[in-house]
Parts: sequence; structure tokens; C-alpha cells
Amino acid sequence: MNTVLSLHAGPGTSLPKPAVAKAHLVEGMGVEGDRHFGKHPDRAVLVVGRSAYELAARAGIELPWGALGENLLIDFDPHELDPGSRLQIGAVLLELTSVCTVCSSLSAFDLRLPKVLLGKRGLYARVLRGGVVEVGDRIEVQSPRSTPGAFFE
Repeated sequence: MNTVLSLHAGPGTSLPKPAVAKAHLVEGMGVEGDRHFGKHPDRAVLVVGRSAYELAARAGIELPWGALGENLLIDFDPHELDPGSRLQIGAVLLELTSVCTVCSSLSAFDLRLPKVLLGKRGLYARVLRGGVVEVGDRIEVQSPRSTPGAFFE
């Protein structure tokens, strides 16, 4: 079952990003209380799959959840979805927009991490319909209306 494993938001730039029990997502803005709130609608929410943490672990890099700067940690790999796929989480509706680049801040955990997670860190999403998301919420994946293809950086 597709579920939310962990939620993260914080005003600062340090990683790991603090865990929160629930997150209020605002249409076109992102996660309230997060440093990216209101800055870029198409990159409002970072969705990361547990698979990114597993990929790091296979390289010998153990990370606490929130270390990748995610807002939503989910139990499946969002990179397996087509661009424009939507995630329905209760009343909230997200649309996946682009691949998250691997920034140098990840090097603080391990210098190999940016290379290990290149193209697999997570996906940005825009908030189409806001609401509250909680840990354990079920996620329904909706196929995009556009032509399937690969995400581009």
C-alpha cells in the first residue's frame, strides 16, 4: 500500500530537516513552516521515496529521515512514475513536476552522496489542492493526462 512514512518541514537550511507529525499544504505555496514555502509553485514540495535512502545505504551511507531535505517521505519510488503523475493524499492533490537536483549540502553527510543519488534524490511537486497530510496517510497515484515519458532535470 502506498503511504506517507514521514513528514518534514523547517525554516532553516540545515539537514536533516525536522520531522513533523502533520503538514499543512497550501495550494500553489507548499508546506507551511518550510523554508521553501511560497517561493516556487512548481518546486513547492519535495517528495522522496524510501528507495533513495536504501540506495544510499547500499553504498554504505546511513542517513536519518529528513537528511535529503524532503517534505514527504513515501514508501515507493516516485521516479517510477511518469511526469505529471498526481498523488492524492486525503484532500491534498500534488502533481509531480521535475527531478530534484543533488546539491552540495548533501556532501556534509558523505562526499559520495551527491554522486550516489544523482537523478534519484526525489521529485518536486506542485500543490494543486491543499489540506493536511499526516504520517501513515494512504497515497493514491493518478496517471498523468499527458504523454508518458521521462523526467528531465
